[in-house]
Amino acid sequence: MQSYKNLIEGYLEFKKDSALKKEFYAHLHLGQNAEVLIISCCDSRVVPNIIMKAEPGEIFITRNIAALVPPYDESHTSYHATSAAIEYAVKGLKVKHIIIMGHTKCGGIESFPLRQAGRRGRKASNPCHAF
Repeated sequence: MQSYKNLIEGYLEFKKDSALKKEFYAHLHLGQNAEVLIISCCDSRVVPNIIMKAEPGEIFITRNIAALVPPYDESHTSYHATSAAIEYAVKGLKVKHIIIMGHTKCGGIESFPLRQAGRRGRKASNPCHAF
């Protein structure tokens, strides 16, 4: 695991390298050109850009525990982040595709049956293990 110091050093190295690759990053200041929205889990092991081999600006990503998409709330009293990202991607960026990206060993998904069973006072079976 990287320490805080390593992260800062990594950032400084990125800045130095990106200054040398001006042509590569030059188009990014013009805006996003994403045709795909990926709704991904927050899990630090899941990195959509790496998995999809996408360059910066090619995919728009929002992350949520277990890649959950909360229900639309007409009263706008909760769940703003995910719905705002979806609305911006569809209306603003005009994405053509939306991908919900799940992954194995997702703690959010694995804990769901446990929480549901606890509410009902019985032992949980985990449907994730069937796969």
